Amino acid sequence: MRVLVIGAGGVGGYLAGVFAKSNIDITLFATSKTNKFIQKNGLKIIDKNEEFSICLKTKLSGVYDIIIVATKAYNLDDVFFILKKYSNKDTIILPLLNGVSHFDKFKDYNLKKGCIYIVSHKIDINVIHKKTDTFFLCYEKDEKLDTLFSQTSLKVKSSQNIDFDIWRKYLFIATFATLTSFYKKPMKWVVDNKEDEVIEFVKRMIKLAPIKFDETKEITRIIKQAKNLPDNSKTSMQIDFEQNKPTELENIVGYLKKDDFIYKFYKKLTK
Repeated sequence: MRVLVIGAGGVGGYLAGVFAKSNIDITLFATSKTNKFIQKNGLKIIDKNEEFSICLKTKLSGVYDIIIVATKAYNLDDVFFILKKYSNKDTIILPLLNGVSHFDKFKDYNLKKGCIYIVSHKIDINVIHKKTDTFFLCYEKDEKLDTLFSQTSLKVKSSQNIDFDIWRKYLFIATFATLTSFYKKPMKWVVDNKEDEVIEFVKRMIKLAPIKFDETKEITRIIKQAKNLPDNSKTSMQIDFEQNKPTELENIVGYLKKDDFIYKFYKKLTK
């Protein structure tokens, strides 16, 4: 089985490193500069309980059995150029982006939806730092994906109700990506100091959701999850704002801006 991971950031880099360590035939593809550096120097993973460096391929070739898309949403045009050349009708495409609006863009491919919980960031061109034990990946049930992940020790779920699982993750990430970016503070600070706004944000999202949720249960889960994070845990969107990089604001919050409470945060962040 040949696997391609597109994107060498906190998600893609970490997954590629784990796959390579598990002796999976993996290719990691990112920017030309990153590809050349990793090809020469390898990829380093700093996990909470271990560190390892590993060599892996970065040159694209042939058709892949599984392609995992772990880029930012604003890079999808480049992704589709790669998909056209290195996939066929049998290739599983598993996007692990934040948000919910990007899935329609993959309608011409053999799409399997997915989402991931991880606190992991790229701290150097070939260094990925996974800061906490948090890791959970959900994917739409598929035999190829079952086979791939069975070769690793990763905590995963082969989901029979992937839209529900994706929206549960979306409730968390949209709330904290928005509020951490707005207040320029980590997630723990936001939940400790702006819990009322966290709760209201989640309530508004649940009203917009195409899926029915137990509001009290979801709010309790989200508050608990945030309070258990290390004090300095930031969202990737917050980091992008801090570093004056392009952000995923539209992909994460654009779907929600029809709500007046959420729109005030969106409007301020677009300035």
